[in-house]
Amino acid sequence: MVVGIASAQRIEKESSSATLHKIDRQAEQMKRKILSSKTEVKPAGTIYYVSAEGDDANDGLSPEKPLRTLEKVNALELRPADGVMFRRGDMWRGYVNTREGVTYSAYGRGEKPRIYGSPCDAAVEGKWVATDTPNVYMYDAELPDDIGTLVFNHGEAGCAYKVMMEKKSGKPSLHIATREVFESYRDLKRDLDMYHDYRGTRRLYLCSTEGNPAERFASIELLPRSNIFRVVDDVTIDNICLKYCGAHAIGAGTTKGLTVTNCELGWIGGSIQFEHAEGIPTRYGNAIEIYGGCEDFTIDNCYVYQVYDAALTHQHQGDTKHLLVMKRVRYTNCLVEDCVYAIEYFLGREDTIKEHYMLDVLFENNILRRAGMGWGSQRPNVETPAIIKSWSHHNNRAFNYVIRGNIFDRSTYDLLNIAYRDPYSAPVMEGNTYIQYLGADGGHLGQDRKFYHFDDSFPAVMERIFGERKGKYIFIER
Repeated sequence: MVVGIASAQRIEKESSSATLHKIDRQAEQMKRKILSSKTEVKPAGTIYYVSAEGDDANDGLSPEKPLRTLEKVNALELRPADGVMFRRGDMWRGYVNTREGVTYSAYGRGEKPRIYGSPCDAAVEGKWVATDTPNVYMYDAELPDDIGTLVFNHGEAGCAYKVMMEKKSGKPSLHIATREVFESYRDLKRDLDMYHDYRGTRRLYLCSTEGNPAERFASIELLPRSNIFRVVDDVTIDNICLKYCGAHAIGAGTTKGLTVTNCELGWIGGSIQFEHAEGIPTRYGNAIEIYGGCEDFTIDNCYVYQVYDAALTHQHQGDTKHLLVMKRVRYTNCLVEDCVYAIEYFLGREDTIKEHYMLDVLFENNILRRAGMGWGSQRPNVETPAIIKSWSHHNNRAFNYVIRGNIFDRSTYDLLNIAYRDPYSAPVMEGNTYIQYLGADGGHLGQDRKFYHFDDSFPAVMERIFGERKGKYIFIER
C-alpha cells in the first residue's frame, strides 16, 4: 500500500503499483519531450556545420559544405557569438574543446547528434583474445586512459563490473566485492567482471563465461577517463547526446555562463580519480560538473541517466585561498534516473575560508528518480546515494536558495541529504513530491545534519526545517 500525504490535514491512499505507474508515465512523457526537442538557438556570429558525411576541406559555412571531424572543430578559430551545429542522426567519437562565447547545437531533422567518449565499438573494432585463464579475454589494443566500465548493447545488456584491488600493507590485494585474493587478470572469475591494467600492459581483460565478448554482444562501448565537452566561459550546449566516458560528459573549473539545454547524457563515469597506497582507489564521473566558482549556470530540459556519481553538480572542496561564489544556478525541467546523486553540491570544508557562499540557486520542476539504483551501485561506499546530496560540508552557506515543484522518487540511502552552515542558509522548499520506502531513510537534514526516517513524522520535519507546507509524501511498503 502507498499512503500519500498531500498536507498534514489530508491523507490519500492508493496502490503502490498505481502510484509508481503514474510517475513512470509522467517521466516517460518528459523523456519524449526532451528527446524530441527542436533547435531554437540562433548564434549571431559565424555558424559552422558538421556532418559525418562532410569533408574537412570544406569551409563548413553551409549545410551543403559541412566539416567532418571533431579534430577540425577543435582547430577552428571560433569567436564569441559563433556557433557549431552538428547534423542530427550522425555520430562522432572523441571530445570537444569549447571556445568562449560559442554555441554548440544541432541542425537538420531526426535524433540528436551523438558524441561518444568511447574510442570505438569494441564488439566491431579490435579483437578479444583468449588468455591463459579460462573464460578470460583480453582486448588487444593499448588503452592508457583508465576505463570506467564497458556498456553492452547500449545498456540493454547492462555493463561490466570494474574490479579494483583493495590494498593493505603486507597482505595480498583483494577483489573489492568478493574479498578474494586478486592480483591480476588471472584472478577474474565472475561473469562480466572487468580488470584494466592501465599502468602495466595497458590492456583490458573481461571474464565472459558465455564465449568471446565480440560474439556475445552486438556492441561494447568503453568509458575512458576523459571529458567529452571541456568547457570555458559563456558556452551553450544544446540538443546533443553525450554518452560513454569515464570522467565527465561536460566538465569545467570556475566558469561563468555555462548553459546546457535539451541534451541527453548517459552512461558516464567510473574511471579511477585517485590511487591510494592502501585501501580502495577512488572512482568518479559526473554528467555535468562545474568544480569551482560559477555564475549563470543553467541546466534545463535535459535527460540524464546511468551516471556513476552525480547527474548535475556545482562543487568545490574549498581548498583555496580565494573567495568562491556560486551565483545564479538553475537546474530546471530535467529528468534524472538511476544516478548515485541526481543533484550534488558542496562548498568547502571546516578548515577553509568561511566566506564562500551560494547565491540565487533554484531547483525547479525536475523529476529525479532512483538514486543509487543504476550502475553506480558498484560503489564500495553504499551509504552515500541521495536525490540531493550536499554531504556534511559546514561551509554550505547560501542566500535565496529555493527547491520547488520537483518529484523526488526513491533512493537506496538518503532520499535527501541537505546540510548547511547556519539557519539562514537552509533552502526554501515548496510543493515537492517525496516518494520513498516506508521507514527507510528520509535523510540527513539541517544545520546539525540529523538523520530522519521516512515515516509519518517526516512531513512535519520538512515543514519545520525547510518550510515545506505544500509537499506530497508517498510511502511505499516494501
